[in-house]
Amino acid sequence: MKSTLSIILKNIVLFFLLGVSLIFIFSNNIGYVEIRYLYGGIGFLYIIASLYEAYAISTINKSTNKIPYFTYGFIAKRLIKVIVFCFSGVLLYFSGSIIKYFSFICFLVAGTEILVVIFRYVKGLSYIAFDKELLIVSTNKLDILHAGSIQKIESRHGLTYFIDKNNKTFTLRSDILNDIPLFQKHLNEWIENNNLKDKVVID
Repeated sequence: MKSTLSIILKNIVLFFLLGVSLIFIFSNNIGYVEIRYLYGGIGFLYIIASLYEAYAISTINKSTNKIPYFTYGFIAKRLIKVIVFCFSGVLLYFSGSIIKYFSFICFLVAGTEILVVIFRYVKGLSYIAFDKELLIVSTNKLDILHAGSIQKIESRHGLTYFIDKNNKTFTLRSDILNDIPLFQKHLNEWIENNNLKDKVVID
């Protein structure tokens, strides 16, 4: 519930910023001085809302052991988003017309993405966690796998595969973890506690 509200809040702030921009561009109700103050205030709210969204989505039981998990896919997705919005912002800024003010939104989104990545790294909001019967993975979103749905567990070439009863595969890049032995320890305990030893495939 908290994560849903945080997403809604961030989108409301962004749409409000877009609305203010449209009013400024297509009417005389907002002046050049006012738009700078509005952009500064609303932009700050957007950054706070984005950081809160990252925190709310990743929040789980504090007693749960978490293993930091920053995947290349997570970084790549954020990097692509930053590049696209920066490129769009540059094009708008040098357009030579009043629509150049839309470039602020592009640069704001790009800058916020960078801040969110730093925030997630510092606060440990990207992780793998084993919580009772749940396997929880927080990267670009929160993925939850229930032990009861697992049909097979297999590890090879630095990857750990969890295959559910619908033959859907959930993959963990265990080879990029800083503490692989700790991950293996928690995984083995989770397998044992949830009676999944017969689901493990040994090469």
